[in-house]
Amino acid sequence: MKRKYREAINEVARREGVQPEVVYAEIEKAIEAGYNNSDSAVQDYWRKLLPDGTMPMPEELIEILYREINIKK
Repeated sequence: MKRKYREAINEVARREGVQPEVVYAEIEKAIEAGYNNSDSAVQDYWRKLLPDGTMPMPEELIEILYREINIKK
């Protein structure tokens, strides 16, 4: 899976014309913003995705969301 998340980050970076590190940093910011969102619906979704309550690293969230998407197919 590690290779897949890198491919995804590299693809977004290519499309946006930035370095992969920039994409990774933006994902980190988005995770932090979402994780710290006070909206109860948002918090419920985080608890569903992350029952242990820890803030994920970008690669972990990509893997979790990948599984979530494939479950709903």
